[in-house]
Amino acid sequence: MPAAGVHQVWISLTVATDVLPLLVNACSQGCVDALPEPPAHYVPTPHRGGPSVAQPPAGHL
Repeated sequence: MPAAGVHQVWISLTVATDVLPLLVNACSQGCVDALPEPPAHYVPTPHRGGPSVAQPPAGHL
């Protein structure tokens, strides 16, 4: 994939007993749209990061 064609987004997914932040290098917006939903109490959609990402409130567990 050429660098200009990569759609990079962050998602949070459960791996075993942990939730991990994962950087996805998708080939299209359709692939980004097909990513699984993150667990409850995490950023609910794929995102590019930065100060505009609304984090869930602390103490939610």
